[in-house]
Amino acid sequence: MLDRLNLEFQDVPPRDWKLLISLLVMANLVTMTSFSWVVLNRVSMPHSVRGRVMAQPIATRTPWPTFTPTVPVTPSPTYTRIPTWTPFYTVTPTPTETSTPTQTPQPPTPEQIVMEAPRPPTPTSTPTPAHDFIASVRQLSPCENEGKHHIFIHVRDKEGQGIPNARVHITWPGGETYATTGRKLEVHPGFVDFAMFKGSYTLRLADLDSEVVGPLTPDIARSEICDKTGNPVANSLYHYSYEVIFQQVR
Repeated sequence: MLDRLNLEFQDVPPRDWKLLISLLVMANLVTMTSFSWVVLNRVSMPHSVRGRVMAQPIATRTPWPTFTPTVPVTPSPTYTRIPTWTPFYTVTPTPTETSTPTQTPQPPTPEQIVMEAPRPPTPTSTPTPAHDFIASVRQLSPCENEGKHHIFIHVRDKEGQGIPNARVHITWPGGETYATTGRKLEVHPGFVDFAMFKGSYTLRLADLDSEVVGPLTPDIARSEICDKTGNPVANSLYHYSYEVIFQQVR
């Protein structure tokens, strides 16, 4: 019985408890106040009034209401044991390998050396050049350059002699020009030079079949001093030069 009563009291919300306690306190206060008033005024109260007051029944305490739980008590669940796991397959042990008997090594058969007559060497074919004139490029050293920014061009025949009046087509981004050999005979008839400025340059022979050279540029951010002269701009930014040789091969 007490357990059921405790369960019922647990479901009473706090707001109902506050209301019930307030009503009980108020009823007790009224009862005690009335009783005190009667005791204090007993001497001066008329007998008729005193008899009526004393005849009043004493207030009885209001019994606590019975609360019905709103949430049904659910019994504890019964746990079911998990069945024992059974493997889906059975592991078959791998049979042990049987070692193969080692064979006894046999003595090697002596190799017979057969002397053959020497064969004549196969002649190596020389590849045919793709152009009549092939080009070679070399950057000038600091003491050779001494601060210049030029392309020194040589056009030579099969015997290495300079070819005059050979036009060289020189191009750069946004422009082009032609330089003709034979203008500086003090060097040799197949020589011509061209001054570079900022940018990159390419060149080839205009009227002869030659390779294309380039791009060549003086825009090299590196300084190289000539040890002989002490020139600080012998090779420096915008002061680099190249030697280009167009050599006839066919």
